[in-house]
Amino acid sequence: MRILHVGTDSFGGYGGIALYNRDLIAAMASHPSVDEVVVVPRIIVGPCEPLPEKVTFVASAARGRLAYLNALRKTRGPFDLVLCAHVNLLPLANLIAKHPLLMLYGIEAWKPLRDPLSNRLLRDVRGVVSISDVTRERFAGWSHYAGPSLLLPNSIRAEWYGIRPRNRGLVSRYGLDGKRVLMTLGRVVAAERYKGFDEVLEVLPDLDDDIVYLVAGGGNDVPRLKQKASSLGIADRVIFTGLFPEEEKTDLYNLADVYVMPSRGEGFGFVFLEALACGVPVIASSIDGGREAVRDGRLGQLVDPTNPAEIRVAIRDALAAGPKRIAEGLEYFSYANFERRTHGIIESSS
Repeated sequence: MRILHVGTDSFGGYGGIALYNRDLIAAMASHPSVDEVVVVPRIIVGPCEPLPEKVTFVASAARGRLAYLNALRKTRGPFDLVLCAHVNLLPLANLIAKHPLLMLYGIEAWKPLRDPLSNRLLRDVRGVVSISDVTRERFAGWSHYAGPSLLLPNSIRAEWYGIRPRNRGLVSRYGLDGKRVLMTLGRVVAAERYKGFDEVLEVLPDLDDDIVYLVAGGGNDVPRLKQKASSLGIADRVIFTGLFPEEEKTDLYNLADVYVMPSRGEGFGFVFLEALACGVPVIASSIDGGREAVRDGRLGQLVDPTNPAEIRVAIRDALAAGPKRIAEGLEYFSYANFERRTHGIIESSS
């Protein structure tokens, strides 16, 4: 069996979708019936991780739009399964296969697509695979799609994380000695204000003075959030890390006493799994995919992001929860389970 993965970013990518795609590609390649997975990436932003066996990575496709189109045209078929790994790439995937399998992640699939052609092509996909039920439901609500629909949530490789002492270098860098730390990690960009940074800032003045908020990430919305923190009188209690190297991520999570992200538009929220794998109690939204990352409250607390009182109470409860521990039930999202689910999708879709 040969599989074509038409996607945005994976190996050499940054962020949750890239990581999800790397796991997906590795899991597909490990199926005993799969001989090759050809990956055509739209974006490469950094050094590529080692490729799994049976994966052919067409790095030249990421040199621009024309290069991507040419790479797709030159792919040598036939393919037993073509996977369109982003809804915006559906017209291009359709050049290779009239009935691709479509991946759905989050907010990009929650409303009609800007491209009318893509909206029409949705009727002909072989099936959809969604990262969460909330994305699957919202997609079906506007598209009226009624074909095969499968669920494939994120995986977490817990062995890459773990509970660690606070990194003294980072404590000194961010001035965290004697502080209790709330943390949110993610892109701090205007297009993703739904992540909940504002909601945490707004409750911080009502929390004890030794509680600080660590915003881990960078982006074009940082100046606005800094101004907001200043207007709320908490500028000295909000720390912005800016972009950080990937190898610091686990140590950053281990700085936190509570991971809090009362978001409104997350398709899933892989960051919750990362925090949980570091033993950090988490607070997620009850109205988006975050609730599925914490398994409807079994792995963490759920709050209504429009209710500041709920957020304050949840933070205080989490701070009082005692020593860090790895939440029971995180195994549900293990890579082994992800791989098993992926193999089932291949078998049902080919």
